[in-house]
Amino acid sequence: LKPPRHKGLVGLASGARPPAAVGGRSPVQAAQRSGRRRQASRGMAEEGLTQVLALLVLDSDGQRLAVKYSSLAKKELWVGPKAQIAFEKKVISKLPQPSASSGEVDVAVIDEYTVLFQACNDVVVCAVAAAAENELVIMQLVEGMYAAMSAAAQGSSFLSSGLTKQLVLDSLSDVLFILDEVVDEGTIFETDAEKIGARIKMIDE
Repeated sequence: LKPPRHKGLVGLASGARPPAAVGGRSPVQAAQRSGRRRQASRGMAEEGLTQVLALLVLDSDGQRLAVKYSSLAKKELWVGPKAQIAFEKKVISKLPQPSASSGEVDVAVIDEYTVLFQACNDVVVCAVAAAAENELVIMQLVEGMYAAMSAAAQGSSFLSSGLTKQLVLDSLSDVLFILDEVVDEGTIFETDAEKIGARIKMIDE
């Protein structure tokens, strides 16, 4: 599986000066971004299906190991890799540092988005959604993703120390497959770790 391609950002014309910024953004940019957040939240609520904007598998320093953004998120919220990576860094900076043991799924509100996450060792697995989305469904998604990744990464090993960055990198193709299986264009399709694991085995065979 190939990681998603991202379009680059369009820079300022030569000699042009950016408008005065408020909180790192110009007033117009800030207003436009806030409006897009509200539009995304309303649109998803009207659909009646729980949707996510992004799935993030990051290390404890905020480096991306595997990510998947919905088309809406890539086109309107985090346009280009620079904006996405900045958001990923902010997510990690706002979350508690992972411990050596796997914790329960927890929730945080970052830039008005709901972020549900599960962390262990030096890995954090996150799902980002609009504030109006159903947290219980997204919690099941994160639990299923984390369990499926742990099972795929550790394989038949009897020495289970939890999910680590190295295990994720060693099993990156399976991790990317899991991200593709659980969500399609933001819509949640699967949350059961056993069903996801069964599909991985089918592909491996």
